[in-house]
Amino acid sequence: MITYNTGSRKGAALCVLALTTAAMVSGCKKSPEKIDLTSTHTTVAETMAPTTAAQSQPETTAIETTAEASAAGTEAKNISTETSTYSSGKVSIHYPKVLNMEDTQKAAAIDELLKKNALSVLEAWEIQDEEDSLNISCQVLSADRNRLTVVYTGTLAKKDASYPTNVMYSNTIDMARVSDIGFDHFADPYTMAGYVLSGDCVFYNVREDVKAELMKVKNDTSLEAYTDMFTKADFPIEGAFPESFSYEHQGVIYFSIPVPHALGDYAIVMYAPDSK
Repeated sequence: MITYNTGSRKGAALCVLALTTAAMVSGCKKSPEKIDLTSTHTTVAETMAPTTAAQSQPETTAIETTAEASAAGTEAKNISTETSTYSSGKVSIHYPKVLNMEDTQKAAAIDELLKKNALSVLEAWEIQDEEDSLNISCQVLSADRNRLTVVYTGTLAKKDASYPTNVMYSNTIDMARVSDIGFDHFADPYTMAGYVLSGDCVFYNVREDVKAELMKVKNDTSLEAYTDMFTKADFPIEGAFPESFSYEHQGVIYFSIPVPHALGDYAIVMYAPDSK
């Protein structure tokens, strides 16, 4: 007669089941790694000395700025920027250059892209530097090893214009790929068009009386027109110069829409995804 030890077999089965369950629980608890987008700094463009003649080499003024570089598990060298200035006749455009990048070839490519985009308004707006007045300053909102975000603001006075026009454009650079990041990277154009037309639309940094007027005039543009505008927003430029520019700062999305001159020529809409 053969005798089986049923207690031993039952214990072994329970042990295997316990180990399998523990492994499944351990796998479920693993969380995806979060990307840190909070590292920011601000660069305010310095006032440059007036220039009386066109310069083939832009003047450069260093501005001491730093930002915590994001690096996975390693101590990374900080990225900083300096401000260069293109000056010719009545035209002055400030734009940033990057410092402290170990890859000098990549740094040069990023600088070239920043300069190209910053000066693209000269051709887009058909600027005549001896007749038209254009003054553009730049503000670097963030610069780390992932992204560089810069906002350009200023005024344009065409020769025969009755008044100067307020202008704004922005540029976000993917530092690793040396490429432009556009509106659709931050949000869906159609969804944002609906948001602008809704009563929830929030305007950035405007007085209450201006806000009331903006809430009215924003609805003069259709959902389709806003969607097309946001689809064609930002660099790189394909065809006409964009009517809207966007950027992300500390988790909030900002983008411009054209408005009447009496209301500032452009308005900045802000959208906080976490609050919706």
